[in-house]
Amino acid sequence: MKDESGRVFSKPATWPPFAQKAGLFVLFLAIGMAIFVFGNNYFSIFVTNRNPVYEGGLSAALLIATLVLHWQPRLRAYADLAYLFFVASFVIFVTTITAEPRDSLFNVLHVVTSTSRGMAIAKLFEVALAVVTILVLVRAYGIRLGSIYVQRGNLRWGLILGLGVLVNFLSSALMFFAGRYSDPALLGDALLWGLVFSLANGFMEELWLRALFLRRLVPLIGGGGAILLTATWFSLMHMGAVYFQPIAIPFFLANLIPFALAWGYVMKKTDSLIGPSLMHAASDLFLFIATLASAG
Repeated sequence: MKDESGRVFSKPATWPPFAQKAGLFVLFLAIGMAIFVFGNNYFSIFVTNRNPVYEGGLSAALLIATLVLHWQPRLRAYADLAYLFFVASFVIFVTTITAEPRDSLFNVLHVVTSTSRGMAIAKLFEVALAVVTILVLVRAYGIRLGSIYVQRGNLRWGLILGLGVLVNFLSSALMFFAGRYSDPALLGDALLWGLVFSLANGFMEELWLRALFLRRLVPLIGGGGAILLTATWFSLMHMGAVYFQPIAIPFFLANLIPFALAWGYVMKKTDSLIGPSLMHAASDLFLFIATLASAG
């Protein structure tokens, strides 16, 4: 059997197809939660958050699992996926252990991360670390970048959909929030640095939470299951969003699910992360302008 990237493997078939897919979905959901929820360093809900011991240990366990799966012919189909879980986990570990040096560097450079400019610079720093880590580890393992959607794909439709949604969300943000900025210069900063922040974050998160996994999940749990699983990871990762009151978080997560499903569908259909990254950036830009409006 071949996956969508052309790799040949034998798919284990010890369970009935639906039960096997359901079981794998639950297993992969749990592993994703261990990485993106319990290992998340964006918030401190659990004792494992921002905990380099947990993050490093989880990364090591996933790397060991990759080696073990490679040694077992009947389980080799899962080795690539285990390695990509390791990559995703290692990204968090890298960003955690570099947090203190980053803060020291920002102090020297007088970067204030509470401003629109500072938030964008901090995001660029994080994106550079995450994306370089992902691309280096993926290529070191012998995985083609095209197999994780780092390619043009159907560029025309990717740009039509992505830029269309970006323009729509930007105009909506300005309609609702432009009047709340007391100084036009602050609004200009929010627009400029908001675009920088949003485009960088959109690309990083689409690569990290979706493009890494989507193609290799399809042969195991189906196209719909792969899109739903990555959408669930993405939504749960944002459960500690600091820009909302706690009472709003469940509504925010419910709002994220349909967006994440759409982005996964577009990624699969356009065979690229360009369109989903732009669509993702659109929602981030809306939030960026909205959350800074009260300071305008």
